[in-house]
Formats: sequence, structure tokens, C-alpha cells
Amino acid sequence: MNLKKVTRTVLETVAVIVLPLALPITAFFLANRYGLFSWVSRAPQQFRRTLPWKDFGPTPLGEKGYTPQGLTWANDRLIFANSWKNTLSRVYEYQVGPDSLTLERFFDMPPEAVHTSGLAWDGAYLWAVDYKSNLAYKIDLEASLVSQKAVVLAQFDTGLKGTSACCLLDVDGETCLAISDFLRTRRTIVIRHHAAAQTGSATGHLIFEYHNESFSQGLEYVGGFLWESVNKRGGDIINQLDVQRLRSTGDARLSLIAQFNAPGPGVEDLAWDGRRMWTSDEVRFRFYCCTELPLTPTE
Repeated sequence: MNLKKVTRTVLETVAVIVLPLALPITAFFLANRYGLFSWVSRAPQQFRRTLPWKDFGPTPLGEKGYTPQGLTWANDRLIFANSWKNTLSRVYEYQVGPDSLTLERFFDMPPEAVHTSGLAWDGAYLWAVDYKSNLAYKIDLEASLVSQKAVVLAQFDTGLKGTSACCLLDVDGETCLAISDFLRTRRTIVIRHHAAAQTGSATGHLIFEYHNESFSQGLEYVGGFLWESVNKRGGDIINQLDVQRLRSTGDARLSLIAQFNAPGPGVEDLAWDGRRMWTSDEVRFRFYCCTELPLTPTE
């Protein structure tokens, strides 16, 4: 039998049988690796709850398409960051009224931090993480607001590929920083952030990590639970997560207490002011708050 003819026949068979299967198989593994299935996957019905959200007005420069990003509560003020189409990030200080927000002051982040996606306040310093630079920053908030430029006291590499949100939480009596990855690694890491700031890297300071549901947009620690906002097809959600289960299972879905509706289709970071949960939406360019957040699994 002619060897060339046999080779051609084999190659033609491979082309007809194997290649048509290669694309869906590859797509399946990539979707599983990066959590793309989670974009359409929701918790079972028994975990789902509904929250009432109140609209608190427009985010700054939304008419220009400057997207809402990081959010936290500090010194009785709402601290908020937006991204100017990945050319600059500005951080704003808002006073909260009964039905509206009043802009007080602002400052600009360092030049490389053009997408400041997460903010957290530890009572003395502002911590910020950036999606583009993949750095975390320790910031003197008051000095920054006075000078209108970020006064960065320390910074470190998060080790993530698409750093998204951050918040401070208690782990066995120790205050730590949780930082989520939006998509690339599906990781939310919990680290000793002061030690990381001293060395310039999160490497070596990990306490634990877990797989989030991908498309993580916000983090907050309230009532002993970790709350994580997530983009979902057909309506964004906010997960209430058990921290001890996160440590033992390493998986957000296996640690779920309840899953709540977000106020819009483009939920962003979360902030807790002691009685209300705040967020913003990068599709509607609006601020929202909720006064009826359940803080125990039985509520």
C-alpha cells in the first residue's frame, strides 16, 4: 500500500472526526478554567433572597462613561473611586444625606493606577487595589484629600492578574485583607497586608484563599460574614459567605449562606456604614444603598 496514500487517509480521518470535537472540548476546558460557566450559574432556589435597594443618585462623570469602581466607608464619609476609561482613577469623599450624596473633596491615584477597583478603610489608612497595575496601596487619606494627589505610604504586588476588590476582615482575631481577582485566576486571597506592604509583595503572607465565582466586583465584611458582589447574566448578585467554610473548602459556592439580588446589571464594590450596605452600578452609573441587610443565616 502506498505510504503517502495511507498517511493522507489517516489525516483526512483525523480532520473529519477529531477536529470538529477539538473546538468544543477546548472551549469547555477554558470556560471551566476561567469560571465562565459561573456567569450563568446561580445558587439553588433555597439560597436566594431579595433585598430592597434605594437609588442615591448618579456617580460622578457617568455621562462621560467614567465607570464606578472602589467603595468604602471611612470617618463617617463614603469614599468612592471611578476610572476615567483607564487613563486615570479619581477617589472622591462624599457626605451622606437622608436621600442624596454631597461631594466634598477628591484626589487622584498614582499614574499607573488607572482602574482602582477596590477600597478598604482600617480606621487609620485607606487601602486601595488596582485592576491594571495589580498593586495594593496604603494611603494617607486626609493628606491625599488635602493635596488632591494620593499620598502613598507603601504598596505591594497582589500577585493576581486582574485585581478587583478588597476588604478588611477578622481571621482568628487578626485583621487581614481579602483581595479578589475578577476573572483570570478565580482567586480571592486573604493576606497579612501590613507584612506584604513591608516586603512589597503578597507572596509569603497568604493566610488562605478560595475560588470565587469569577467576575468578582466587590468585597465587604459584615456581621462575621464575607460579602462578595458578582456579575451574572440576567442580573448581578451578592453572596453572603461563611469565612470558616471558605478556609476549609476553598470554594465560594460551598461556603454560601445566602445569595441576594444586586440593584442593577453592573454591580461594583461594597461598603458598610454600620447599618447600611452601599454599592454602585457601572451600567446605570448610580449609587445605591440597602437598609435591610440580614446579618444572620436565620433572618
